[in-house]
Amino acid sequence: MRGLRTASAWRPARRRGWTLLETLVTALVAMTLAVVLVRQVLDAREAARMTTCRGRLSQLALAVNNYEDTHQTLPPAAIWRTDRTASLALHRSKQVDVISQASWVSLLLPYVDSADVQQLLDESQPMGAPENAAARLVRLASMECMTDHYNRDGNEYELPGRGGASPIRFARGNYAINGGTHNISLESPDTAFPRGDVPHLVIDPEKRTFQMWGNGVAGINRAFRRSEFANGASTLVLLEELRAGIHPLDPRGVWSLGQIGGSITWGHGVNGDDGSPNHQWPRSDDLLGCRELHEAVGTRQLLAEGMPCVDYVDANQQATSRSLHKGLVNVAFLDGSVRSISDRIDPGLWHVMHSHETPAGHLAGVLIARMNAPRESPPVDAAARPGRVNGAAPPAGPLTNSLGMPFVVVPAGEFLMGQPDGQMTAPPECPSRRVQISRPFLLGVHEVTRGQLAAVMGRPAPDSGDRLPATDVTWDEAVEFCERLSALPEEQQAGRRYRLPTEAEWEYACRGGQPPSTGRGEALRPLSLTGESAGRYPGLPLAEVGSWPANELGLFDMRGNAWEWTSDWFCREWDARNVPADPQGPAAGDLKVVRGSDWRYVGEVCLLDSSVMPPWKGNPIVGFRVVCETR
Repeated sequence: MRGLRTASAWRPARRRGWTLLETLVTALVAMTLAVVLVRQVLDAREAARMTTCRGRLSQLALAVNNYEDTHQTLPPAAIWRTDRTASLALHRSKQVDVISQASWVSLLLPYVDSADVQQLLDESQPMGAPENAAARLVRLASMECMTDHYNRDGNEYELPGRGGASPIRFARGNYAINGGTHNISLESPDTAFPRGDVPHLVIDPEKRTFQMWGNGVAGINRAFRRSEFANGASTLVLLEELRAGIHPLDPRGVWSLGQIGGSITWGHGVNGDDGSPNHQWPRSDDLLGCRELHEAVGTRQLLAEGMPCVDYVDANQQATSRSLHKGLVNVAFLDGSVRSISDRIDPGLWHVMHSHETPAGHLAGVLIARMNAPRESPPVDAAARPGRVNGAAPPAGPLTNSLGMPFVVVPAGEFLMGQPDGQMTAPPECPSRRVQISRPFLLGVHEVTRGQLAAVMGRPAPDSGDRLPATDVTWDEAVEFCERLSALPEEQQAGRRYRLPTEAEWEYACRGGQPPSTGRGEALRPLSLTGESAGRYPGLPLAEVGSWPANELGLFDMRGNAWEWTSDWFCREWDARNVPADPQGPAAGDLKVVRGSDWRYVGEVCLLDSSVMPPWKGNPIVGFRVVCETR
């Protein structure tokens, strides 16, 4: 009889190792954990670097305050010598090693635990002199943000020597003083270019002195007292980050050389083409030797590195704040507070927070909220703005008011707003768009004159030139003129109210109320027919209103004479919102749109000489005309 097989006769095979699937899963988990751990380590390292960068900004701001306690002024951005060059046009000099006597950083050395470096300086010699070679090659810890790997030994700035001499080398730095967001042009405003915020240049040949300053906190050979600032200490930028140049020929980030781009930010507002932190437009930053930098590094590489500069400009005249932090820069305010500013900050806000002329109440209490708001969002500080009267009656026809100011009817219609003149294509930043003016309106035949301004505002009548356009009038004063004119008994009895035109109304009237063009814009027409000023160099002088022929609607000086305030707040993204009928611009903002005889573009000259200005500031070439509404 065959025996029974017991259950213990079968046993599973003993495992000798992991399966392939188990090995792959374990490896994947380990790799994921490693990636997460590495990311956390890198994030922690970057956070530590960020903390150090911000801390050093804070220390520098404290040093500025200590300097101020000693000298009763803030430090100048730089001291330039006038005794080493024949020409006093130091802003055009390429001998920066000879004219640069001191930078704001070298002036702060006793206040930042760098007295030993100060002892190396021969203050009787310019910064580029051989006697100062040892000092200018010191990498100051107080001027280093460790996120910037280009601020290192071996990447010193090498200013080419003259006459075959060896290059003059300078150590790098990562912080700059706020020179201002004004226009970079040092020419006076004229009828071709109002230039918005303008800097100041004072040269005295007899005393051989040179001064240059803008709307920032420091100038060249110009130091400020706090009492000269309208802007508050908690809303005015004092210092900001600056990247070290990426090549020995790149002059950016040089602590000892008191130059724009080296240790000074300058002209990085809406009136130029460098108007935001880490600005990436190819025409950003105007620097000495930029063409050679393009040849050495390559244009594509400069753009890839986020360090563009203009290859056809060979002068240090425009530079913005830059850093290698992701999407932001750090700035120190005059009160010593340090904040991170997004690259996407509203350009108008960036402009006015750098200006010492900004009224203290404009940003007080709202700056932090606005800095954190998305760029596309309307500003949170909604200010009152003139608008159309509810229920305003359509104009019956032309009229003349109690002051003798004539008005003509601008009919309803539509047009391509921003369509370029001169057979030019609209730039992609500011595309033209179809806009409808849904109702006719009454617009002043002439710009408001000096005599009319004096009569309404209760000022003494001008001794002469009472028919010249009233200029050097702030936007606020233009609005006050409208309110006072509306309040005159004769105007109230007639049911008339006055306001500034919107930008759309102004441009539509400027075009003569013509239908949309199917092609490109018009060419510049003969001066004898229009009095157009833009595109003509030098600009024409101001003339009495009505000196040139009127346009198709009977309006004078729309393309010439003074530029004119509109009611619109400036917002670079506003055009993209494409309000099709009666656009009035954003609800609030920082800067007002100015329009005038712009031949290159009927609309804003995008990223270059933008015709926008702070409403609290006048300009010798900017006036206004008014809309009359009847009830």
